[in-house]
Amino acid sequence: MLYISSVTGWPVPPPPNIQYINSSQQFFMIANECYKFPNTRVCKTPGSSTNIVALYNNITKTIMLNKDFWWSSTKDQSILLHELVHHMQYNSNYIKYKNMCRGTIEKEAYEIQSKWLAKYKRELFEVMNMNDLHYLMITSCVADYLH
Repeated sequence: MLYISSVTGWPVPPPPNIQYINSSQQFFMIANECYKFPNTRVCKTPGSSTNIVALYNNITKTIMLNKDFWWSSTKDQSILLHELVHHMQYNSNYIKYKNMCRGTIEKEAYEIQSKWLAKYKRELFEVMNMNDLHYLMITSCVADYLH
């Protein structure tokens, strides 16, 4: 979190809780809020797998990591950093981020993750296996209306 603070100027909050998630299906259910809204279309026909490896819950201040998270992997470290950015976003100004579109929040986290990866001579798109279109969809505020 010290790195994130040095890039953003945000104060370093208490660390988040960490929870390990056992299956990609469980990640899917959590990410799409299927436990709260089980009758939504996406929850009635969940995919058999998902590529979600980490999530941040701003209410419980918990980072959820895939049970296979590899602490010595640069990719996994960058994913954790991305989730720590979300933790620090909500701790630095909860009201601002609570009311901000998801795409803007993600874009800020990806930009910081990209800067961190550059220190290790790695590129965000290569590490995260994404392309321009995928990035645009994730960081666009239009994406909020696609859920």
